[in-house]
Amino acid sequence: MIEGVTGLKPADFKQVRRFAVQFAYQQDVNQQYVMQKSVLEQFIKQSEVSENQRAFLRSLLAAVFEKSKIVDDLIEKNAKNWKISRIARVDLAVLRIATVELLERTDTDIGVVISEAASIAQEYGSSNSASFVNGILDAIAKTVRSA
Repeated sequence: MIEGVTGLKPADFKQVRRFAVQFAYQQDVNQQYVMQKSVLEQFIKQSEVSENQRAFLRSLLAAVFEKSKIVDDLIEKNAKNWKISRIARVDLAVLRIATVELLERTDTDIGVVISEAASIAQEYGSSNSASFVNGILDAIAKTVRSA
């Protein structure tokens, strides 16, 4: 269960998702597949993550790293004809964060998770990233949440 969401505003959630994507991307590029708390704390300080956003960010990233096998399997299974190794790292970071939210934050609307993930993908990825991420997350949502 992802914690630290009490008292956060919609803008906080969006910002934490951005931070989470940045950190997940950085860890992937550096081939760090286990979250090191000291590295995360350094990232939080350098990125100037606000006090009220820190618990949610820590909890979200902990879930991403703890459930990495399940998350990557879901992404690969729902990314038709795409292996994890072929997905752009930025898109993969976005997909990982959003997939964990779909799995763990069942109180959050599916549309919100997918929409914000597509927005972040559009911001950081290629011209095709938003639609690519949207399609995969839509398929994952149908798999992990009963409509």
